[in-house]
Amino acid sequence: MGNRQWRQLLIGVLCIGLLGSTFASAQGVGTGYDRGYREGVQQGEQDSRQGREPQVERYSRYRDADTGYQGRYGNRDVYRDEFRRGYAAGYRTGYDRYRVNVYEQGRRDNRRDPRVLRGYQDPAFARGYSDGWDHGADDRRDRDRYDPVRHGDYRDGDDGYSRSYGSKDAYKNNYRAGFRQGYEDGYRNGTRYRQ
Repeated sequence: MGNRQWRQLLIGVLCIGLLGSTFASAQGVGTGYDRGYREGVQQGEQDSRQGREPQVERYSRYRDADTGYQGRYGNRDVYRDEFRRGYAAGYRTGYDRYRVNVYEQGRRDNRRDPRVLRGYQDPAFARGYSDGWDHGADDRRDRDRYDPVRHGDYRDGDDGYSRSYGSKDAYKNNYRAGFRQGYEDGYRNGTRYRQ
């Protein structure tokens, strides 16, 4: 092999190494959020079932926020931030899901709240719901007018997007639907789950 071919080979290997570490870091962000969300749903349902007041800070899994972390995911602090964000969103969903199910059984009606089911299955909706809820609760606390559309997160609609989620336009639509629902819930009941 000539000098030029070795140089091209070296550049190719370096590019692959850089892209691999970038992919691992992006994978860690999505993995942290998803792992936290699943664990938060379980804990929220359990607390609601046992009649506890909702409070995510009491759990070491939320505080430590490194369950499932692996070095290949990149920065541990980024993973922890995303885990906590997912845990809080999942906790609210799980807590509300149990309450919705109890309410539905009392009505002897098998209809379910579509936002609860959809939010658990759709990371865009769940992320939008969490962000919307936070903005709605803040606007309520600050006595601002009800206006979810004025927030940059809503307008951008791609917070937390990963290519593994599929179409960015579909993600934005689901994120915004979750944001509107979360904003409404946070604005109307913002003091209930405030962290």
